[in-house]
Amino acid sequence: MHSPSTQERYANPPAQVPETHTAHASGRNRFPAPDVAALFDGVKADVEAGADAGRGKLGPYLAKLTRMVEGRPRSMIKDFHNCLREDGYSGSYDLVKKKVQSLRRGLGRQAGALFASGDAPFAQVEIHRIPLRGPAGISKAHLFTMQLGLSGRTYAELVPGCELAAFLLCHRNAFTFFAGVPAGVFYNTRENPELRRLAGGTPFHLPLVDCSRHYGYAAYPTPVFAPWMKGRLKRPGKILQKLFMPSYAFVSLEKANADMREWMVRNDQRSEPGPDSRPEKLRPLPEMGFDLNERRQFLRLRA
Repeated sequence: MHSPSTQERYANPPAQVPETHTAHASGRNRFPAPDVAALFDGVKADVEAGADAGRGKLGPYLAKLTRMVEGRPRSMIKDFHNCLREDGYSGSYDLVKKKVQSLRRGLGRQAGALFASGDAPFAQVEIHRIPLRGPAGISKAHLFTMQLGLSGRTYAELVPGCELAAFLLCHRNAFTFFAGVPAGVFYNTRENPELRRLAGGTPFHLPLVDCSRHYGYAAYPTPVFAPWMKGRLKRPGKILQKLFMPSYAFVSLEKANADMREWMVRNDQRSEPGPDSRPEKLRPLPEMGFDLNERRQFLRLRA
């Protein structure tokens, strides 16, 4: 009987990701959300189940190689090769290189399938500093963007400073614009220092955790196995910087935000809000928005 190769297994990743529960480290505030770790379970189980039956010199070491790729995604391929040689691997470097590249592509497809899901839609958030040219000269502001994975609809807002209160308020404005809340939101904190200062690393800062619990979405770092997602994170901001900002005369943030959204709707109908233009199954908005001031009051009372 023909046994499918590992490359054939990764060519057809699982179409669905099981749903689980994510919670804060304290064990409280549980809310249902897709588990990003489940992205890699199908690939990991598939590899470990057939590692011993693999053909060639790399077969007995395939399970360990997969664990190393998952645990150290930014390591160089030569480091993986040296670790395997210490365990007795006698094959070539090129064989390890091809297998690592195949694993990374498979795990990236898994991450992309979750991000583009319509039943459990995800979004991506980015914030970065941009110059604004006006009659009074050049001023600085921060551009917040949130983009839905399936439809590509984007919400953008200019804020005067990179502060946590304004950052969380942009989330509420984005959810109102989309008329719903996605199942999860990716934050590229690894390569964006300002976003890492606002959201934290792993785990995220408590205000962001409380915000996600209030709206019912899960906050995740951008998967390292999907480098195209990092490029997509910056795309809305780059489009606005290259096509809208150079010819725009800045007067005020309120007018700039209104003109920017009008320009986005005029140039991309996917950015237009409304149930007919969004295929994602977004969750309903809570009646009350998240208030960071109440969160601060709670912290003072608890102290």
